[in-house]
Amino acid sequence: MDKMVEIARFTYPAEAQTLISLLRAEGIECYLRNEISSQVMAGYIDIGGARLEILEKDLPRALEIMEEGGYVSQEETNEDEPIEQVAGLAQHIPFLCKYSLEKQIIILFVIVAIFLALVIYFGSLASSN
Repeated sequence: MDKMVEIARFTYPAEAQTLISLLRAEGIECYLRNEISSQVMAGYIDIGGARLEILEKDLPRALEIMEEGGYVSQEETNEDEPIEQVAGLAQHIPFLCKYSLEKQIIILFVIVAIFLALVIYFGSLASSN
């Protein structure tokens, strides 16, 4: 049994329909993962969008079809995932470099929460005077 591989990601499922039709017209079966959840959660939670997946054996032909159709593959995009952006930011903070990515995120979250709490506290002191 072949495994499924992601070939494209879309913010909204409707954006994927043209590519799905193009692939299916060429005989490549595809599956749109997170279709319903990205419709329901759109604007509330970023779940990574709708993900177009195909069988691994169809990957070379699907990439050719995508290229001919003017689609850019994920490897060609230079945009980092949000988690990679946090990792890049954390590498510039000396005391965070030695921790794993998960711990870096937690530490950054705690620092921001403390900063916001201090701003609120000192803001309430200034407004009471």
